[in-house]
Amino acid sequence: MTITYIYHSCYLIEFEGFSILFDYYQDTPREDGSGWVKDYLLNKEEELYVLCSHSHYDHFNPEILSWGEWKKNIHYIFSKELLKSGVSKTGDALYLEKEEVYRDHRLTIKAFGSTDAGGSFLVGYNNRHFFHAGDLNNWHWSEEVSTEEALSYENYFLCELELLAEETNRLYLAMFPVDPRLGKDFMRGAEQFVSRIKTDLFLPMHFGENYDKANRFGEIAAWYDCQYLPLSHRGQSFGFGM
Repeated sequence: MTITYIYHSCYLIEFEGFSILFDYYQDTPREDGSGWVKDYLLNKEEELYVLCSHSHYDHFNPEILSWGEWKKNIHYIFSKELLKSGVSKTGDALYLEKEEVYRDHRLTIKAFGSTDAGGSFLVGYNNRHFFHAGDLNNWHWSEEVSTEEALSYENYFLCELELLAEETNRLYLAMFPVDPRLGKDFMRGAEQFVSRIKTDLFLPMHFGENYDKANRFGEIAAWYDCQYLPLSHRGQSFGFGM
């Protein structure tokens, strides 16, 4: 298994025989100058699953819908919010409402909630769980809103987190926002996440170019026996045995 950070909230996970791409926004160049997605991924013979959590421009690029014109073994699995928002049509993808499940001969994908638009995805493969949060996070904005309002945002997140914890008590990999725009407590949601659900590997999302700030979460993750995978650039890959 190889995990590659494409950009923002987009990760590519390659398994033997298939790949999963989450929340594609912009492509990233490889060392030879070719594109990770357009030149490499879309030219692989193996099946590809394209998952999209919601319609925000930094999580959904409509060009993904054209990929099926030349890559036939591609599966689009979207949050139903994309259909409701009008950015995609009925036949473009298989749509999941919160708590709905997609299954095929290799994967189980269950949709969970978000504290913003759309949802999040729990992917089961080879007796392991992989979680992509989309925009699920503790968006408390505690330095910009009243204490009461910040607590209401936090409670919303904790309720969604509890629903996920009821489904699984262990994740092999979590891809989760660590967004410095939230101020001094920007890692609060990520810490609440790994403290509630045992997480083996953690990758940050939604941090812009603030690699150093996002990587500060590594020390906190270690307190919860979670391996944080530090990022330094787009196109960075990690390899693990399955």
